[in-house]
Amino acid sequence: MVCLCFVAGCERDSQSADVVFTNGTVFTVNPEQPEAQAVAVSGNKISYVGSAEGVKAWVGKDTRVVDMQGGMLLPGFVDSHIHLAAGTLIARGVDLLTDDRKELFRRIREYAEQNPELEVITGYGWRFNVWDDRDPTAADLDAIDSTRPIFLWAVDGHKAWVNSKALEVAGIDKNTEDPAPGFSYFKRDEDGTPTGYIIEVPAQISTLEKLLDLGVDYTRSGMDEWMPKFSAAGVTTVLDAGIQGIEHDDAFSLIREYEDEGKLPFRIVATYYWNNGEIDPIPLLEEYRDKYNSELLQIQKLKINMDGDEVTRTALLVEPYADDPAASPKPIIDYEVVTDTAKRADEKGFDVFCHCLGDLAVRRMIDSVEKVIAANPERDRRNAVSHAWLIHPDDLERLKQFDISADMQLSWAGLDPLTNNIARSRIGDERMTRLQPAKPVLDAGARLTLSSDWPVAAYAPTYEPLKTLQGAVTRQGFGETTRKQPALGGEGAKLSLEQAIRAHTLAGAYLLRMDDKVGSIEVGKLADLVLLQSDIRDIDPYKIGDTKVVATMMNGKFTHDESAKGSP
Repeated sequence: MVCLCFVAGCERDSQSADVVFTNGTVFTVNPEQPEAQAVAVSGNKISYVGSAEGVKAWVGKDTRVVDMQGGMLLPGFVDSHIHLAAGTLIARGVDLLTDDRKELFRRIREYAEQNPELEVITGYGWRFNVWDDRDPTAADLDAIDSTRPIFLWAVDGHKAWVNSKALEVAGIDKNTEDPAPGFSYFKRDEDGTPTGYIIEVPAQISTLEKLLDLGVDYTRSGMDEWMPKFSAAGVTTVLDAGIQGIEHDDAFSLIREYEDEGKLPFRIVATYYWNNGEIDPIPLLEEYRDKYNSELLQIQKLKINMDGDEVTRTALLVEPYADDPAASPKPIIDYEVVTDTAKRADEKGFDVFCHCLGDLAVRRMIDSVEKVIAANPERDRRNAVSHAWLIHPDDLERLKQFDISADMQLSWAGLDPLTNNIARSRIGDERMTRLQPAKPVLDAGARLTLSSDWPVAAYAPTYEPLKTLQGAVTRQGFGETTRKQPALGGEGAKLSLEQAIRAHTLAGAYLLRMDDKVGSIEVGKLADLVLLQSDIRDIDPYKIGDTKVVATMMNGKFTHDESAKGSP
């Protein structure tokens, strides 16, 4: 049991801390002082890092002392790719995470029957491997309920499955134009009638907004539900990599409202999500930065959507698709437009953060950054390619050369049914050995950050950094399904736990321009801390993801605290 007490009999003086953590391991992620036994927090900053004996001088009569009882104190986790506003829109309704099609239909039917008051039936998480023989259709859902709209998000957040009533209410028929042909569209049958399978965000949102009021209240209700869960997982800083379903102004105003009320439990770096080359994002970024930047909200990056995914063969690959060599996907935004816009963003002090799934997308983003560096004056740049599902070996050194971080979701790093079947068929066995090349990135001397991309996933979504750490060190994901398979990429692809922790703390803080404030446990830094029940270096790596987060502190305040409740 982790104990809390107020130490009496000590006179408070100018050195007394507000909170002291002692009797455990402090893993600092500071190479100058890798470990300690105790930490003192005064106000919102770390005032002492050292021995259990030395911290006693910081204990006054009003100091709260946390007896860690052998637990592990880490810097607060930095999730450098998450979708806070969009995720609260997507992760609602019936849970569809199953590998069995009959079970999938059973869950939808049961949810519909148990919720007759719902005007619209929503759900989230259906998996692509359940549909390895065909696409889902509106007719499948019509057999369950044809009187109410049904809108079901896929596990990757980039596909949706709807019934005929949803298409009818949304006014979508054979005459409806696709929002972004070739990228975001309505799948159609031979006569052009939409089948009920919807691809990518513009088409998804244009449908859903006709079914539900996707306003501020809808987003607020979702944030109220999910923000405490992030804190309970140890998250203290996030990059929101794409606001969807709500206007950027409304989303940023809502975040500022939470901050002003003292209810925002983590720091947020926000982006402008750019997936339409007809829109110039730079004036919007400048407007949002000037209007909304604050202590806990920083709008500082341009999110560029370069390509799609392997399922729909819209990921950009250097070599042809193994199962369809004729497939020739186009970039979502023309390369020349990307480079010009990245150059103008750089001139205004904005970094770029690119959705680059395929190795050709990664290469083209590196090309753009190289041209930006050649054209613009020298400055401190913090650019990134996110997902980086494939990186061509020739481009690893270029990431280091141009100081581009590779941001990866290693909770996905496992041979799950989608990866082991659909992805393998798309790219073949040789490229399968190079998927999610986190270790090669570090071996090349480049920067690596870890993130969740919540609520998005290839197979099993998570917002919990400990599950990502488990996936990083095992390369077998974090569930029983993937644990039965060999490590993705082999034993040599695994990260050490120390490498994984750094990638999910200090490296993420660097990417978000906060490494001078958070990401490591050092005197003078902000008190963003997470207390784990166990030292995860000493346990079975397959149990890392299930380790209890006892407490989370952000800015010197507890945002999650189960320490007084004892062990489960």
